[in-house]
Amino acid sequence: MANKVKKILSLVLVAILGVNLAACSNQKKKAAATTPSAQTILTKAQNTNLKNMKATWKQTSPSGQILQKASAKYSKNPLVVYANFTTNSNHYKMWIENKTNYIQMQGTDTNKWFKTKLTKASSYAQLTDDLAKSTLLTLSTSNANLFKTKQTKKGYEVYYHGNNKKLWNEIIQNSPVTSVIGVDLNKAKPKKINIKIRTNKDYKLKSVLIGADYKDGSKDKKLSMKIKDINKLKKLEVPASIKKNAVNLGNMAK
Repeated sequence: MANKVKKILSLVLVAILGVNLAACSNQKKKAAATTPSAQTILTKAQNTNLKNMKATWKQTSPSGQILQKASAKYSKNPLVVYANFTTNSNHYKMWIENKTNYIQMQGTDTNKWFKTKLTKASSYAQLTDDLAKSTLLTLSTSNANLFKTKQTKKGYEVYYHGNNKKLWNEIIQNSPVTSVIGVDLNKAKPKKINIKIRTNKDYKLKSVLIGADYKDGSKDKKLSMKIKDINKLKKLEVPASIKKNAVNLGNMAK
């Protein structure tokens, strides 16, 4: 009798387990069926109205030593940008308001701010023009098949892990990366690339996270780029003290 009870219990447990596994499998299939393709998410995310955002770039050695880093806050209307750049030999801060540039070169014999007018050829102007576009790395639809997708609690995530050279070229040819970090297009070879692009349920862009290990000639380096706080920043304004006290380089040249 005891053996019969054990067999019945075993059969019941197997049946329950089978039902649970079938339910889990159906849930996974349903989730996979309802998750949009990477191309759909990337294409729709490009239509996000980017009003403001925060971006950070960093280049490090394998040991974590910072070689170059930069951060920027961007507001589209009115156009205001704050940027803070650091390299081995230089460190400067910058404000841009429409076509006016305020800059402070640290490490010199003065801590004064200087005021100049931006030109179309200015790399700073290019940075402001392309910062919003860089959010999606100008990913072409031909690369969408490299990405996988998944649902998150608040939307979708498009992600990639690998070392695809075509995708790597799109990353380092992106003008903010080249003008801020200065990756050598001819020497840099990808070793490992990680990308995460997140949107909400309406495909509005939330963040872009990029990490890459690469070889620069004979040296191993790491590159990271993060764009976040999209459309969440408070109003950006150039501090009144900077506007008031900045030395106008245009007047000095006359």
